[in-house]
Amino acid sequence: MKRIFTFKILIFATLLSAVLYSCEDVIEVDLNEENIDLISVEAYLENRPTDNVYVKLQSTLPVDNSEQNPPINDAVVEISDNENYSNSVVLKEVSNSGVYVLPGNVTYEAQPDKTYYLRITTSDGVQVTASDYMKKVETLDSVKVNLSARGDFEFLAIFISSQETPGEGDYYKWDIYINNNLLYESENLSFASDELVDGNYIYDFEIFTDFYEDDEDQILRMGDTIYVEQLSITAPIYDFYLGMVNQAFAGNPFSVPPANVQGNLSSSDNKRVLGFFSARDVSPGNTVIIGEDNFAPLKHAYQQEN
Repeated sequence: MKRIFTFKILIFATLLSAVLYSCEDVIEVDLNEENIDLISVEAYLENRPTDNVYVKLQSTLPVDNSEQNPPINDAVVEISDNENYSNSVVLKEVSNSGVYVLPGNVTYEAQPDKTYYLRITTSDGVQVTASDYMKKVETLDSVKVNLSARGDFEFLAIFISSQETPGEGDYYKWDIYINNNLLYESENLSFASDELVDGNYIYDFEIFTDFYEDDEDQILRMGDTIYVEQLSITAPIYDFYLGMVNQAFAGNPFSVPPANVQGNLSSSDNKRVLGFFSARDVSPGNTVIIGEDNFAPLKHAYQQEN
């Protein structure tokens, strides 16, 4: 297998065309007991009708341990908002998995322009807390799949078009699904800030490029179904993703990194907590099925190059 680029992050601040790639350097890190037995939190609250709350709790193992991080069971996990009459719900663990979701037949209405709070109390009495503001996200107008100008039009890429909200300080993430499977690996994350493009309409912004040369390793294939969601995220979540990519560790966002990236979580025992709590508005895009028509340069991108 040959991979041309390892890690990438897409940033509006680079005038919609730059992609940062990290080298495969060997990073030597002195590990100590502070890197072991930490609480890892993966928590999302989204503006969807159903299945919009998800919290996963794990306890970390040493980085040289090949076993899966053990789940944290029997925690009390609560979501609430900042209203005078707070809308709150206590989540239910699924089959001792460390995953906490809404109880059966219970819904939780999440709306933009509110601050949401996560409170976790472990069976040992440790409290983990976080808050995040859900900002309204602009409508994702279109999703396209075409050959990319990067690499002399040899690689397929995914493009989006959307209005950027006037007023600096907006942050975005794009969740990409291929045949209903989320591109979850850290090297495939797509997120951006609005620096230098504030309030502009963003045409054909390239959020993912399939830089695999070998056919058997390519991610985007003929007949694949591509679906993209545009999410609003906040500065702390953006900084977490940025720090994670800068550290250039392999795996998913909640694997144990060589050195811990600071998220927006805090613990009553003053230990570092891995992961984050993200409250985000969601705008779904159109679905694209890759066919012969997609194996051509995107007209708008081609005009920019010429």
